[in-house]
Amino acid sequence: MKTPTQLNSIKIGVTDCARYANYERWFLDASIKVDVIRLSYHLNNIDDIDKCQGIVLSGGEDVDPRRYRRPDLLGQLEFTDIDEKRDEFEWEIIERALKLQLPILGICRGMQLFNVYQGGTLVFDIPKVTNINGHAKTQGIDQRHEIHVVEKSLLNEITGCVKGAVNSSHHQCVETLGKNLSIAARAEDPIVEAVQWQNTNGYPFYLGVQWHPERMVDQDSPFSYNIRQAFLDYIIEHEKSLTKTHSTEEDDILENISNHQ
Repeated sequence: MKTPTQLNSIKIGVTDCARYANYERWFLDASIKVDVIRLSYHLNNIDDIDKCQGIVLSGGEDVDPRRYRRPDLLGQLEFTDIDEKRDEFEWEIIERALKLQLPILGICRGMQLFNVYQGGTLVFDIPKVTNINGHAKTQGIDQRHEIHVVEKSLLNEITGCVKGAVNSSHHQCVETLGKNLSIAARAEDPIVEAVQWQNTNGYPFYLGVQWHPERMVDQDSPFSYNIRQAFLDYIIEHEKSLTKTHSTEEDDILENISNHQ
């Protein structure tokens, strides 16, 4: 467990991607001061995770299908669709974040990668496998569709909604759920749109969403604003709890010293 620090600001690690600036801007617009740390294999800065109080797994390339035991799919993907070094780097990010009990927010690819890390699989191309359309970009522009939120799920608690409209920019999705995960939202088709821990007791915050809250046109939407706020609120409360525990431990040590003098 990390040593608690004074919350003058929150340090969030965001995995590097082509649209990293969108994530940075999203957190810089928060009501509390946030320092965003770019985590990238290009920077060789895996150890910077020790400075972070939360992790965002960003969107981007397809997850290498060999990671979900489907090497046969490699021939159906373009070489530029995957980034093996990024997968390897972010695999370690997830491993270390879970060991440090850091809250994690997975966005698009980030949700998919976390699902694969937990042993789940992906639909490698939604239109080809399912004949379902309406999720990938059209002429470079995000699509928009409705989702249905599972009642009493973490997403339901965060947004206060049982349905709503989100942006959409993906051609892959969750097929089989990873270990200890459950579905928090689906599209009408019914593609999985959000994932959380099956049992949140004893686990740090985790929410995976298939849309891009960081670049929604309506940044006040509960599917953007509330998600960011809930993530940051969890960190604040978690750090307060750590500080209280740390102070109690220090008091116990001082009391023991005093009793033995």
